[in-house]
Amino acid sequence: MSAPGFDVSGPPVPVDNCGTCAELAECRETARSVFDRSAETDANVLMRQHQRREHPEAPRTTRRTFRYVPFTIVQDVTAEPEYATRCVSGDEFECGAESGVQGHPADVEEWQRRHMQETRHARYRRTFADYAVMEPPDGVAAGLPAGLEPARVVRARTS
Repeated sequence: MSAPGFDVSGPPVPVDNCGTCAELAECRETARSVFDRSAETDANVLMRQHQRREHPEAPRTTRRTFRYVPFTIVQDVTAEPEYATRCVSGDEFECGAESGVQGHPADVEEWQRRHMQETRHARYRRTFADYAVMEPPDGVAAGLPAGLEPARVVRARTS
């Protein structure tokens, strides 16, 4: 756990004219050059500890704080869903006949019935596509204010 007021999102910056900070920064750079991430992390931890003890007056950047907002994914009622099917019947090769994009599943089913009457093909791959929107909870504007990001998604079903 870091002390309040310390930015741990990046490596600590050495304080000017401090031999210990310069030495630890050099150790960190040596570790980076040989891809020793453990030694690099150790040098960063030691520099932060040193700076808390020896340089309490040194300016520090503040930590970033994120507030999480639980959005809900719902079907976009302003866009029509799309339905389609493709005939995959056949022994060596699929038939490949397609219904094209339809606005209702009944239209796709009717196409399948007619295709089966003509060809006796009984196997189809159906697809469904729609548009979804992320809705924020009540009291939160549609756009995310600075410092906010979406949290875990809660699924909502629509008829």
